[in-house]
Amino acid sequence: PFYIDLGAAFDSLNFRIGAGGGVLSPAQDADDNTNTAPDFVSGYNVNTIALEVPIAMLTRTGTQVPATDTAATIGVWGTTSRPRVLVRRSPQPFVSSGSFAQVQRMGNPLINELIIGTGSKDYWSMSEPKDDSQFASFDLDPLLARVLNAVYGINIPAPPRLDLLPLVTYAAPIAAAGTPAGPIADLLRLNTGVPPTPAVSRRRLGLLAGDGAGFPNGRRVSDDVTDIAARAVAGILCGATAPCQDSTGAAFLGSSVARIGDGVNTNDLPYQETFPYVAFAQSGRDRRHIDPGEPGCTKNSGPACPIN
Repeated sequence: PFYIDLGAAFDSLNFRIGAGGGVLSPAQDADDNTNTAPDFVSGYNVNTIALEVPIAMLTRTGTQVPATDTAATIGVWGTTSRPRVLVRRSPQPFVSSGSFAQVQRMGNPLINELIIGTGSKDYWSMSEPKDDSQFASFDLDPLLARVLNAVYGINIPAPPRLDLLPLVTYAAPIAAAGTPAGPIADLLRLNTGVPPTPAVSRRRLGLLAGDGAGFPNGRRVSDDVTDIAARAVAGILCGATAPCQDSTGAAFLGSSVARIGDGVNTNDLPYQETFPYVAFAQSGRDRRHIDPGEPGCTKNSGPACPIN
């Protein structure tokens, strides 16, 4: 239920020239309904487990409270586990046994992919958020920022990156003033007191575009988490969440961060406005995946997606 130029994003952020080479033009960035790069998951279906839970069952007070209340913000995470032992005896069916072992987890999207160092990714996947202080060096000095600097020559803030603390603690602009920060932990935080943004006012860049109900305040299916995460790592929160400095010691302001993006600004199918919110499944007969160079870059219509 998301959209991304997966090939370019995970090829060391080798974004396509047709999409600005990783830095979108003002017009491209402002257009939430047009793609200038191929959506690598277009035309595909995914398995979705969707739960609708009353807010009163999630807050520590057992009630729905306003956004300014310190009890309004929650933090959630999920895991994937498998049996510890798997025996394959072809042509017989495989046999699994033993307790289940955690092999992956997720709170904020792309934390493991973009922030955690290569040698620690598997260990991070098998650990729990309560132990995330051991990964604080990655959270406050993300590897991706250095990649952006090396690949695009983009000026980046110097560590420690205190501007990123709202992603790994309870802090403004997500949590209300006075909310205990808690330890560093990768949790998807949501201020349950913030009302949903109407569809006509919704922005793919969420909180970065002034849409207070969007990522990183929770995560809606329509949020462009790729562009948001890349810009957050590049320092767009500097000055808003914490002061930053560049490598020379000069003040670094988030307003100086480039419009980093993969050029995929919208999904190939419209999302629903009611539960479960994800788009309807693609047709098993007529669905179409758009590859680089093929026409129909935006929702199967319009010009071809760029190859380079």
